[in-house]
Amino acid sequence: MESAKPRNGLAYVSIGIAVAAIAISLAVASLPQQRADQEEVPVPQTREFYLFTEVDENIEVEEDALGIPPDKFSLEEITVHQGDRVIIHFYNLEPEETQEHHTFTVGDPYQMNIDLNANENETIEFVASESGIFEYQCVFHPPTMRGQLVVLGE
Repeated sequence: MESAKPRNGLAYVSIGIAVAAIAISLAVASLPQQRADQEEVPVPQTREFYLFTEVDENIEVEEDALGIPPDKFSLEEITVHQGDRVIIHFYNLEPEETQEHHTFTVGDPYQMNIDLNANENETIEFVASESGIFEYQCVFHPPTMRGQLVVLGE
């Protein structure tokens, strides 16, 4: 009886690598292909923000002399995707005794003007239906109290 000759282990490794490469290329070919002209459309979400009134302590000027109020919003930018449900918790943190009003005002297409007295808050809810960059501001404290609502398109 003839004894078995040892086989070349390198040949088995080479065959294994070739089989693995074929399996990987078949698997990749079966994946759905995303064309360059198609982008993933984000699924609408609920996005929640907390917006506070603040006093900018870096503005150490006489408001009456220069006409620049030290007031500002805590967020200078609110970014969402078109179709998102947006919830903004707006707080006027001025001490009640000041009776100082602040607004959250946005023009077209959202048309909002939420006016809060000192120490009041309100929850603002809307769907970001139009993409673009929209300024929000306090009508009582331009030019310092403003920000941007950025609605990213589909």
